[in-house]
This record gives sequence, C-alpha cells and structure tokens, in this order.
Amino acid sequence: MPPGPTADLAFRFFRALGRGDREALRALVHDDFRWVVPKGAVQHAGVHAGAERVFDAMLGAVGDAFVAGSQRTDLEVVVEDGGVAFCEARVRARAPDGREYDNAYVFVFVARDGRLAELREHVDTRYAAAFFGPGGDGA
Repeated sequence: MPPGPTADLAFRFFRALGRGDREALRALVHDDFRWVVPKGAVQHAGVHAGAERVFDAMLGAVGDAFVAGSQRTDLEVVVEDGGVAFCEARVRARAPDGREYDNAYVFVFVARDGRLAELREHVDTRYAAAFFGPGGDGA
C-alpha cells in the first residue's frame, strides 16, 4: 500500500506507463509536467517540459528499446514527505534482440495540487550506456 497521495500517484504513473496508456498518464500530471534525466544518460538527457512532450519521449523510448509489454517497474522502497515521493526501483524489460535489461533507479516525484508536477530520474548511467550504446552488451 502506498504511504501517501504522491506515492499513490507514482504507483499509478508507472502502471499507466507500463500499459502505454497516454490518457491515464495525462490524468495524473499537470500540463507543464517536467521529466529531468541525468546528463550522463545515453538517451533523453536533460529537462523535458510539457506533458505531451514528456509522454512522446517516454513512450517512444520504451517502444524503441523494449519488446512491447515487457517493461516492468518494481518499486522497492517508497518514502513520501510533503508532496515529494522518493521511489527506489528496478526497471526490467526485454530488448528486441532478447537481452534482458535490469537497472537500478531512484525516481523523485513532486506533486502540486493533487497531480504530478515533476519527475526526477536517477539511473545507473554506466549500465544504461553499456546496454543501449554501441555493441550494447549490458555489461
């Protein structure tokens, strides 16, 4: 059971993302929703602003990199404080060539007025670079 309202939004966000459900995602976030990705990320590094732009980038990245329906985000630890939810997670998926992606993440969700305003992603960029970069062996 999620510890609070922002964590509940985070759980619902990942379920909708896993289904590729743009309408459900739209209902959870503000129009000016931001997705912040580490500079060291192979793809999508930087700040993405605007819900539709974020959805295009997120859903496009998943669709291009993984077999449809194979992505799973398991939230292992969730802590919420004052409209901010910190989620330690494992993201697992299967690439079209059969390789298994399994990476550690910390997601920080910020809520405003009952909807998500920002998602800050912290990921093992070295693992991601090895998986998605040239030769992509996931080592």
